[in-house]
Amino acid sequence: MNIGKKLRISRILDENGKTVIVPIDHGIEGYYPELERPEQLIDEFIEGGANAVLLRRGMLERVAPKIAGKLGVVYRVTGATGSSPDVNDQRVIASTYEALYRGADAVVFTIIAGHPKENDMFTMFGEVSDIAYSLGLPLIGEVDAVPSSKADRGELLRQGTRYLSEEGADLIKTYFPEDESFYRSIIKYSLVPVVAAGGPKMESPKKVLEFAQKVMDAGAVGVCFGRNVWQYEKPSAILKALSLIVKKGKTAEEALKLL
Repeated sequence: MNIGKKLRISRILDENGKTVIVPIDHGIEGYYPELERPEQLIDEFIEGGANAVLLRRGMLERVAPKIAGKLGVVYRVTGATGSSPDVNDQRVIASTYEALYRGADAVVFTIIAGHPKENDMFTMFGEVSDIAYSLGLPLIGEVDAVPSSKADRGELLRQGTRYLSEEGADLIKTYFPEDESFYRSIIKYSLVPVVAAGGPKMESPKKVLEFAQKVMDAGAVGVCFGRNVWQYEKPSAILKALSLIVKKGKTAEEALKLL
C-alpha cells in the first residue's frame, strides 16, 4: 500500500482498524426532510464521534468547511435516481479523478448482485478499481442484492463481497440478509475488511444497536449507517452508542443505556 493510500484510509479507519461511517448520499433517491439542513447533521456526526461521512459531490461542496480536518470523506461515484424505471441499475456518474481533486479519502462503488446488468456493473467496477489504484485512492466496494433464479439474497451477498474484494476493493460495505446464519460466512469470504450497511430505518434504536453488535461479533470492522442515524431524533447520541459497540466492544444492552 503506497503512502497516499495509507494516509487516506487512516482518515476512515481508526488506529484499531474500526470505523463508523455515516452516508448522506440519499438525495437522488427520494425526499428526506432531514437532508434539508446538512450542516446541522455534520455537527451531530462530529459530536457523535463518526470517523467519516459518505456523500456525493454536490453535498461535499456544501459541507466541506464543516468536515475539514474532522471527518474522512467517502465519495460516491455510482448511482441511480429514485424516479428511474430501475433503481438498481447502478451507473458510474462521477469521475474517480474528480473525487481525488475534490479531496476524497476513498471512493465507493455499488454493485447489485443478481441484477440482469450485474456483469456490466462488474466491468465498470474493474475500470474504477484500476484508476483508484493508480491514484493511491482507497476503493470501497458496496454490495446489495436482488434474489435471482440462481441464488437467494444471502448467497448473492456472500458472493458479491468476494468478487469485489477479488477485483481491488480495499474495504467492503455490504448489506446482510434476514438469515443471521449468513453473517459470519459473508464476512469470512471477503478478502478485505467488511463494514455493515444499515438500510432503511429500523423500528427502534434497540434494533439498530443489536444489529450492530451482531455484525461486529461476526467479524465486521464497523458500520455504515445513514437513515438509522440521521432519522433518529438525536443523531449524535446514537452515534456515541454505536461507537461503544464498534470501537469498545460493548454490548447493545450496554450501549442502549446512553439513549
